[in-house]
Amino acid sequence: MDLNGSLFDAINDLAGHVTVADEAMKFAAEYVIFAVFALVAASWFMRGVSGESRRIAVYTAVLAGALAIATVMVIQHFYVHQRPFVGRTGVVLLINRSADASFPSEHATAAFAVATGIATYRLRYGLVLLALAVLISFARIYVGVHYPGDVLGGAAIGGGVAFMLRPARRAFAWLDRMIVVRIVPAALR
Repeated sequence: MDLNGSLFDAINDLAGHVTVADEAMKFAAEYVIFAVFALVAASWFMRGVSGESRRIAVYTAVLAGALAIATVMVIQHFYVHQRPFVGRTGVVLLINRSADASFPSEHATAAFAVATGIATYRLRYGLVLLALAVLISFARIYVGVHYPGDVLGGAAIGGGVAFMLRPARRAFAWLDRMIVVRIVPAALR
């Protein structure tokens, strides 16, 4: 028994029955990632922690996102896993998607990388972003473009890369003091 396929079927079988749910999942699968990126950018200006920690959270999120997506590109170059709608029958496909590599999910990778990067320094704000990352991941399965293993792999890569950047805090702090604090006006930092 294929657990990945069985879980995919259980989630994707929810699609196509309730129009409101389908539209919400389509929106989440395609557009909530942009809300995650916008919230990361907005966190630069949101008070609640020291300016340096706030900015370091954003540096970590941006670098984690870039490194995690680069990792995904390498994996997809060497390992091409078919999307569910390519290799299975009866898939309810709610969004148009090319038949490129499915593993790992780029959306899940990016969302979990930036969310974990923020959560490392701003836990409550990061938890909101992590909840959005979970929503995106679930929606990508619901609409028929990813297997559960694809989004779990993306979540592991994204979160893992962000976690591995934790020791870079001192380097980020140095760059912040030497460049950002000197160049960016106080009102913008």
